[in-house]
Amino acid sequence: MVTLLAVCVAGVVGYQVSRPTRVSASPSVFVPSPAFFEKLSPGFRTSIADAYYLGMVQYYGEHLKSDQRFDSMPAMVDLVTALSPHFKRAFFFGAFALIDANRPDVAYHILQRGFRENPTDWHFPSYLGFFAYTYATAKERDTLAAGWYEKAAAIPGRPEYLARIAASLLAKGGQVKKSIIMWGQVYTAGDKYSEQRAVTELNKLLPTEKQARMKAVAPLSGTMPKADFEALIAELFKGYQ
Repeated sequence: MVTLLAVCVAGVVGYQVSRPTRVSASPSVFVPSPAFFEKLSPGFRTSIADAYYLGMVQYYGEHLKSDQRFDSMPAMVDLVTALSPHFKRAFFFGAFALIDANRPDVAYHILQRGFRENPTDWHFPSYLGFFAYTYATAKERDTLAAGWYEKAAAIPGRPEYLARIAASLLAKGGQVKKSIIMWGQVYTAGDKYSEQRAVTELNKLLPTEKQARMKAVAPLSGTMPKADFEALIAELFKGYQ
């Protein structure tokens, strides 16, 4: 049975990678379920995913230039990413290809799966923030996107701009206290632009009355290095007696 299954798999994969590079007559093509391959070894599943990824890219290119229909793209992306959960390029290419297939909802769930499998890669929550902000309903858009950008900003090696996006969206979504904390994190990044931006945005968010302002910034003392906190306080209380 194992030998028979291997022969069948080889035939399917061979067809996908060697089929002519002409436009398919139909945007709907056969895509097997990931369950068909679940009994195979991880290494074999990864090789199959590589082959199907090439077929997925070819399918996308063919229909992008012709009928602009991508009916089978959701199934293709699901198959490749399920078989090879650490194949990051497949997740990213597939997610944005699904926009052309008018299925950003599927893209969102695919990226969530990718983040579960690759929790140290900031690209996943960053892209999830983008999809949430672009396609979620207006009521939940800012809060949902801010949550993803917060996660991205917490991952080592992420670019500094992610924390600024998270802080802005938190304030926009009405989460002012969390936004103040996040702007404190932006300030500690050490970049001069980040420091200036944090001071500017905090001055917009904080009360102008001295005692109320002191109360609002107090939580920052527990989230920032002492030297950074004191430097920030000096900036925020310039002109106050």
